[in-house]
Amino acid sequence: MKSYCIWWDGYHNAFTDIARFKDNFFVTFRHGTKHPAEGRGQIYVIKSKDTKRWELIKKFPALPDSRDPKLFVFKNKLGVVFFAISDHPEFFRHWVHSYISYSEDGVNFSDPIRIENYNLRFWRIRNYRDVVYAATCKSMPEEMGTFLFRSEDGIKFDYVSTIVKDDHANEADLLFEDETCYALVRREDCKTPVIAVSKYPFEKWVRYTTNVILRGPHIFKYKGKIYCTGRVFLRPDGKLHSYIKNETEYQPKTAILELDKKNMILKPVLILPSGGDTSYCGSIIYQGKIYLSYYSQHEIKKRKSYVGEHASGIYLATGKSIKKEIQ
Repeated sequence: MKSYCIWWDGYHNAFTDIARFKDNFFVTFRHGTKHPAEGRGQIYVIKSKDTKRWELIKKFPALPDSRDPKLFVFKNKLGVVFFAISDHPEFFRHWVHSYISYSEDGVNFSDPIRIENYNLRFWRIRNYRDVVYAATCKSMPEEMGTFLFRSEDGIKFDYVSTIVKDDHANEADLLFEDETCYALVRREDCKTPVIAVSKYPFEKWVRYTTNVILRGPHIFKYKGKIYCTGRVFLRPDGKLHSYIKNETEYQPKTAILELDKKNMILKPVLILPSGGDTSYCGSIIYQGKIYLSYYSQHEIKKRKSYVGEHASGIYLATGKSIKKEIQ
């Protein structure tokens, strides 16, 4: 796979996703001054015909902070889902609202629609059987958990099941394969993620603890194999760590790992050009080729920055295969 920067404007650009709609590629990400909420993130959507030249087509309002946008196509519309901190001073950094906006033409987007307020972050939306499912998580650290919601119209969502309760669980991505749903669930406090598996109608889950720390989880299928991506921590000996006491002792990288479905573990495959504040991938398959978006700071020293050490860029990794480079 080859990787190259598609957006660098000297600010902190992060938390990506990618989609194809109306014969164009779309990438969304958060644009701010730094990673935490004080960075006052705003949601950007950029568009390209050829993945080489990109134009900014939409900025969604920042509120106190907006973040973690995801793209999906539903009922012939391009959807963007993201969440934002409440503009009520009493709930700053504690209460979140999730929003969805749709575009019929890939140019004009509707005003963001606030999803029913469950005090949840709607983190990823996936299509399955002509409806959409949302992986959501609690916003309060003391109430962590990951939940599945379902919608027939892409606006009103109903609770389906609890994927992981408590256990420091939060961000999650979904992969549907025939009658099975795989949920890749991040856990905090240096814990490895959980792979949760459920059969339709996805009301009960079997959970497996994996072996490698992975943050900003993304799961996808390519050429018959299931892959997971996210932020990993590289040891001096080149191996990925399953536990860390201090994040500064290991190099953060964005990596691709293969899911071993027999043993329910993650096998490292490829480390992408990355470093510093990095991860949060999205992917699509188009004409047999994979396109994977992510963000990184590994080129910060050779590029312009308006926010000092916080600057990061949006990258695209592409290829017709995913070759194993980590032994």
